[in-house]
Amino acid sequence: MEKWQKIENFLDKINLKEIKNQIYFLYGYEEGYEQVPSENNGYLPFYDHLDMVIQESLLPSDSKLKPNTKRKTTKYITIHNTGMAHPSATAKGLAEYIQTTDRVASWHFSLDDKETYQHLGLDEVGWHAGDGSHTWEETYFNKVYNKECIGGGNLNSIGIESCVYQGVDFNMVMRRLAKLTAMLLITYHLTSKDVKQHYDFSGKNCPQVIREAKRWEEFLYLVDLELFAQKELQDVVFHWQSLTPEIMDNQGKIIDHPGPATKISYQVEVEYNHTKKSYSFTSLLLEKK
Repeated sequence: MEKWQKIENFLDKINLKEIKNQIYFLYGYEEGYEQVPSENNGYLPFYDHLDMVIQESLLPSDSKLKPNTKRKTTKYITIHNTGMAHPSATAKGLAEYIQTTDRVASWHFSLDDKETYQHLGLDEVGWHAGDGSHTWEETYFNKVYNKECIGGGNLNSIGIESCVYQGVDFNMVMRRLAKLTAMLLITYHLTSKDVKQHYDFSGKNCPQVIREAKRWEEFLYLVDLELFAQKELQDVVFHWQSLTPEIMDNQGKIIDHPGPATKISYQVEVEYNHTKKSYSFTSLLLEKK
Protein backbone atom coordinates (compact mmCIF):
# COMPACT_ATOMS: atom_id res chain seq x y z
CA MET A 1 0.00 0.00 0.00
CA GLU A 2 2.86 2.39 0.73
CA LYS A 3 4.22 1.93 -2.81
CA TRP A 4 0.83 2.46 -4.41
CA GLN A 5 0.41 5.62 -2.34
CA LYS A 6 3.71 6.90 -3.72
CA ILE A 7 2.53 6.08 -7.23
CA GLU A 8 -0.77 7.90 -6.77
CA ASN A 9 0.94 10.94 -5.26
CA PHE A 10 3.28 10.99 -8.26
CA LEU A 11 0.36 10.82 -10.69
CA ASP A 12 -1.31 13.72 -8.88
CA LYS A 13 1.82 15.85 -9.31
CA ILE A 14 1.84 15.13 -13.04
CA ASN A 15 -1.83 16.01 -13.36
CA LEU A 16 -1.57 19.79 -13.64
CA LYS A 17 -5.04 21.24 -13.18
CA GLU A 18 -4.26 23.95 -15.73
CA ILE A 19 -2.02 23.56 -18.76
CA LYS A 20 -0.38 26.88 -19.61
CA ASN A 21 0.77 28.12 -22.99
CA GLN A 22 2.86 31.09 -24.01
CA ILE A 23 4.64 33.02 -26.72
CA TYR A 24 8.36 33.39 -26.06
CA PHE A 25 11.71 33.71 -27.86
CA LEU A 26 14.71 31.59 -28.70
CA TYR A 27 18.01 33.49 -28.65
CA GLY A 28 21.09 33.04 -30.82
CA TYR A 29 24.20 34.93 -31.83
CA GLU A 30 23.86 34.15 -35.56
CA GLU A 31 22.80 36.96 -37.87
CA GLY A 32 19.08 36.73 -38.51
CA TYR A 33 18.57 34.38 -35.55
CA GLU A 34 19.22 36.75 -32.66
CA GLN A 35 15.59 36.52 -31.46
CA VAL A 36 13.39 33.81 -32.91
CA PRO A 37 9.65 33.82 -32.02
CA SER A 38 8.41 30.52 -30.64
CA GLU A 39 5.34 29.20 -28.89
CA ASN A 40 4.68 26.76 -26.08
CA ASN A 41 1.27 25.17 -26.58
CA GLY A 42 1.60 23.31 -23.30
CA TYR A 43 2.12 19.74 -22.13
CA LEU A 44 1.67 17.34 -19.24
CA PRO A 45 4.91 15.63 -18.15
CA PHE A 46 3.90 12.01 -18.70
CA TYR A 47 6.78 10.07 -17.17
CA ASP A 48 8.99 8.04 -19.48
CA HIS A 49 10.72 5.27 -17.49
CA LEU A 50 13.16 4.40 -20.29
CA ASP A 51 16.84 5.19 -19.78
CA MET A 52 18.28 8.06 -21.79
CA VAL A 53 20.53 7.05 -24.67
CA ILE A 54 23.79 9.03 -24.52
CA GLN A 55 26.07 9.04 -27.53
CA GLU A 56 29.80 9.59 -27.09
CA SER A 57 31.50 12.53 -28.76
CA LEU A 58 34.41 12.85 -26.34
CA LEU A 59 37.09 15.44 -26.89
CA PRO A 60 40.56 13.92 -27.36
CA SER A 61 42.85 13.91 -24.31
CA ASP A 62 45.14 16.55 -25.86
CA SER A 63 42.30 18.94 -26.75
CA LYS A 64 43.04 22.62 -26.05
CA LEU A 65 39.37 23.23 -25.33
CA LYS A 66 39.63 21.73 -21.85
CA PRO A 67 42.14 21.88 -18.97
CA ASN A 68 42.64 18.08 -18.92
CA THR A 69 42.32 17.91 -15.15
CA LYS A 70 40.07 15.87 -12.88
CA ARG A 71 37.36 17.47 -10.78
CA LYS A 72 38.03 17.08 -7.04
CA THR A 73 34.41 17.50 -6.08
CA THR A 74 31.00 17.70 -7.74
CA LYS A 75 28.69 20.13 -6.00
CA TYR A 76 26.40 21.28 -8.80
CA ILE A 77 24.83 20.56 -12.16
CA THR A 78 25.03 23.67 -14.33
CA ILE A 79 22.35 24.38 -16.95
CA HIS A 80 23.10 26.31 -20.14
CA ASN A 81 21.25 27.26 -23.30
CA THR A 82 23.44 27.13 -26.37
CA GLY A 83 22.73 30.65 -27.63
CA MET A 84 22.70 29.18 -31.15
CA ALA A 85 19.31 29.47 -32.85
CA HIS A 86 20.21 28.51 -36.43
CA PRO A 87 18.35 25.31 -37.43
CA SER A 88 21.67 23.47 -37.75
CA ALA A 89 22.50 23.94 -34.05
CA THR A 90 21.08 20.59 -32.95
CA ALA A 91 22.76 18.38 -30.35
CA LYS A 92 24.43 16.51 -33.21
CA GLY A 93 25.48 19.81 -34.77
CA LEU A 94 26.94 20.92 -31.45
CA ALA A 95 28.81 17.61 -31.13
CA GLU A 96 30.36 18.23 -34.54
CA TYR A 97 31.08 21.86 -33.64
CA ILE A 98 32.99 21.07 -30.45
CA GLN A 99 35.21 18.64 -32.37
CA THR A 100 36.20 21.24 -34.97
CA THR A 101 36.11 24.68 -33.32
CA ASP A 102 39.07 26.66 -31.97
CA ARG A 103 36.86 28.46 -29.44
CA VAL A 104 38.17 27.57 -25.99
CA ALA A 105 35.14 26.18 -24.18
CA SER A 106 34.06 22.71 -23.12
CA TRP A 107 31.07 21.15 -21.41
CA HIS A 108 29.95 17.65 -20.55
CA PHE A 109 26.69 17.15 -22.46
CA SER A 110 24.78 18.59 -25.42
CA LEU A 111 21.06 17.82 -25.50
CA ASP A 112 18.09 18.61 -27.73
CA ASP A 113 14.55 17.26 -28.07
CA LYS A 114 15.74 13.95 -29.53
CA GLU A 115 19.42 13.23 -28.80
CA THR A 116 22.10 13.59 -26.13
CA TYR A 117 25.88 13.67 -26.68
CA GLN A 118 28.69 13.51 -24.12
CA HIS A 119 31.92 15.48 -24.71
CA LEU A 120 33.84 15.19 -21.41
CA GLY A 121 34.31 12.43 -18.88
CA LEU A 122 32.05 12.89 -15.87
CA ASP A 123 35.08 13.46 -13.63
CA GLU A 124 36.72 16.03 -15.93
CA VAL A 125 36.85 19.79 -15.44
CA GLY A 126 35.29 21.75 -18.29
CA TRP A 127 35.45 25.42 -19.23
CA HIS A 128 31.79 26.39 -19.26
CA ALA A 129 30.72 28.31 -16.14
CA GLY A 130 32.99 31.16 -15.24
CA ASP A 131 36.06 31.48 -13.04
CA GLY A 132 36.70 28.15 -11.38
CA SER A 133 39.01 29.68 -8.79
CA HIS A 134 36.06 30.97 -6.76
CA THR A 135 33.76 28.90 -4.60
CA TRP A 136 30.12 29.10 -3.62
CA GLU A 137 30.70 31.07 -0.41
CA GLU A 138 32.65 33.89 -2.04
CA THR A 139 31.12 37.00 -3.62
CA TYR A 140 33.81 38.05 -6.07
CA PHE A 141 31.29 38.59 -8.85
CA ASN A 142 29.32 41.07 -6.75
CA LYS A 143 32.04 43.61 -7.56
CA VAL A 144 31.39 43.16 -11.26
CA TYR A 145 27.66 42.53 -11.49
CA ASN A 146 26.43 43.80 -8.10
CA LYS A 147 24.45 40.59 -7.71
CA GLU A 148 24.56 37.53 -5.49
CA CYS A 149 26.44 35.39 -7.96
CA ILE A 150 28.65 32.41 -7.16
CA GLY A 151 31.95 31.09 -8.46
CA GLY A 152 33.47 27.68 -8.93
CA GLY A 153 31.32 26.43 -11.79
CA ASN A 154 34.19 24.95 -13.74
CA LEU A 155 35.87 23.18 -10.85
CA ASN A 156 32.73 22.11 -9.05
CA SER A 157 30.05 21.30 -11.62
CA ILE A 158 28.95 19.28 -14.60
CA GLY A 159 27.78 21.45 -17.50
CA ILE A 160 24.85 20.67 -19.80
CA GLU A 161 24.17 22.66 -22.99
CA SER A 162 20.50 22.55 -24.02
CA CYS A 163 19.73 23.41 -27.64
CA VAL A 164 17.52 26.33 -28.65
CA TYR A 165 17.61 26.15 -32.46
CA GLN A 166 14.70 27.34 -34.61
CA GLY A 167 12.14 24.55 -34.87
CA VAL A 168 13.18 22.66 -31.72
CA ASP A 169 10.47 21.25 -29.45
CA PHE A 170 11.72 23.16 -26.43
CA ASN A 171 9.16 21.59 -24.08
CA MET A 172 10.74 18.23 -24.88
CA VAL A 173 14.20 19.75 -24.40
CA MET A 174 13.10 20.79 -20.89
CA ARG A 175 11.77 17.32 -20.13
CA ARG A 176 14.86 15.53 -21.42
CA LEU A 177 17.13 18.02 -19.68
CA ALA A 178 15.33 17.27 -16.41
CA LYS A 179 15.82 13.52 -16.91
CA LEU A 180 19.55 13.86 -17.49
CA THR A 181 19.92 16.32 -14.61
CA ALA A 182 18.15 13.95 -12.22
CA MET A 183 20.37 11.06 -13.33
CA LEU A 184 23.45 13.13 -12.47
CA LEU A 185 22.02 14.34 -9.16
CA ILE A 186 21.47 10.75 -8.10
CA THR A 187 24.98 9.75 -9.19
CA TYR A 188 26.54 12.49 -7.04
CA HIS A 189 24.06 12.34 -4.12
CA LEU A 190 22.78 15.85 -4.78
CA THR A 191 19.32 17.46 -4.73
CA SER A 192 17.47 19.88 -6.99
CA LYS A 193 18.84 22.71 -4.81
CA ASP A 194 22.21 21.89 -6.37
CA VAL A 195 20.98 22.61 -9.91
CA LYS A 196 22.40 25.96 -10.95
CA GLN A 197 22.16 28.35 -13.86
CA HIS A 198 25.29 29.56 -15.66
CA TYR A 199 24.12 32.96 -14.41
CA ASP A 200 24.70 31.89 -10.80
CA PHE A 201 28.43 31.57 -11.38
CA SER A 202 29.24 34.56 -13.57
CA GLY A 203 26.21 36.79 -13.99
CA LYS A 204 25.84 35.83 -17.66
CA ASN A 205 22.22 35.73 -18.81
CA CYS A 206 22.24 31.97 -19.37
CA PRO A 207 20.22 29.78 -19.78
CA GLN A 208 18.68 32.76 -21.54
CA VAL A 209 15.61 31.11 -23.07
CA ILE A 210 14.57 29.53 -19.77
CA ARG A 211 15.29 32.74 -17.87
CA GLU A 212 13.57 35.14 -20.26
CA ALA A 213 10.50 32.89 -20.56
CA LYS A 214 10.42 32.60 -16.73
CA ARG A 215 10.50 28.81 -16.87
CA TRP A 216 13.19 28.02 -14.29
CA GLU A 217 10.74 26.94 -11.57
CA GLU A 218 8.95 24.80 -14.15
CA PHE A 219 12.27 23.14 -14.96
CA LEU A 220 13.01 22.42 -11.28
CA TYR A 221 9.52 20.91 -10.97
CA LEU A 222 10.41 18.54 -13.82
CA VAL A 223 13.71 17.69 -12.14
CA ASP A 224 11.93 16.83 -8.88
CA LEU A 225 9.49 14.59 -10.75
CA GLU A 226 12.36 12.76 -12.38
CA LEU A 227 14.30 12.48 -9.13
CA PHE A 228 11.36 10.92 -7.34
CA ALA A 229 10.56 8.49 -10.14
CA GLN A 230 14.17 7.44 -10.72
CA LYS A 231 14.68 6.83 -6.99
CA GLU A 232 11.34 5.47 -5.86
CA LEU A 233 9.56 4.06 -8.92
CA GLN A 234 12.25 2.15 -10.82
CA ASP A 235 10.18 -1.03 -10.76
CA VAL A 236 6.99 0.66 -11.95
CA VAL A 237 5.84 0.90 -15.57
CA PHE A 238 3.42 3.55 -16.83
CA HIS A 239 1.27 3.31 -19.98
CA TRP A 240 -0.24 6.67 -20.90
CA GLN A 241 -3.19 7.18 -23.23
CA SER A 242 -4.71 10.48 -24.25
CA LEU A 243 -8.52 10.39 -24.35
CA THR A 244 -8.53 13.60 -26.41
CA PRO A 245 -5.97 12.51 -29.04
CA GLU A 246 -6.96 15.29 -31.44
CA ILE A 247 -5.49 17.76 -28.92
CA MET A 248 -2.89 15.86 -26.87
CA ASP A 249 -0.73 12.87 -27.79
CA ASN A 250 0.27 9.90 -25.62
CA GLN A 251 3.44 11.68 -24.48
CA GLY A 252 1.43 14.53 -22.97
CA LYS A 253 2.24 17.02 -25.75
CA ILE A 254 -0.44 19.44 -26.93
CA ILE A 255 -0.34 18.81 -30.67
CA ASP A 256 -3.26 20.99 -31.79
CA HIS A 257 -4.51 23.76 -29.52
CA PRO A 258 -8.16 24.50 -30.41
CA GLY A 259 -7.92 28.13 -29.25
CA PRO A 260 -10.52 28.44 -26.46
CA ALA A 261 -9.97 26.93 -23.02
CA THR A 262 -10.70 23.21 -23.32
CA LYS A 263 -10.89 20.26 -20.97
CA ILE A 264 -8.68 17.31 -21.91
CA SER A 265 -8.60 13.85 -20.41
CA TYR A 266 -6.26 10.90 -20.28
CA GLN A 267 -5.74 7.62 -18.52
CA VAL A 268 -2.69 5.80 -17.27
CA GLU A 269 -2.27 2.11 -16.62
CA VAL A 270 0.29 1.37 -13.92
CA GLU A 271 2.09 -1.95 -13.54
CA TYR A 272 3.79 -2.84 -10.27
CA ASN A 273 4.56 -6.17 -8.63
CA HIS A 274 2.36 -8.16 -11.07
CA THR A 275 -0.57 -5.84 -10.41
CA LYS A 276 -2.16 -3.38 -12.83
CA LYS A 277 -4.27 -0.38 -11.92
CA SER A 278 -5.86 2.21 -14.18
CA TYR A 279 -6.37 5.89 -13.37
CA SER A 280 -8.22 8.64 -15.23
CA PHE A 281 -7.57 12.38 -15.08
CA THR A 282 -8.73 15.65 -16.60
CA SER A 283 -6.95 18.99 -16.99
CA LEU A 284 -7.94 22.39 -18.32
CA LEU A 285 -5.98 23.56 -21.33
CA LEU A 286 -6.01 27.34 -20.94
CA GLU A 287 -7.07 29.66 -23.74
CA LYS A 288 -4.37 30.06 -26.35
CA LYS A 289 -2.35 33.25 -26.06
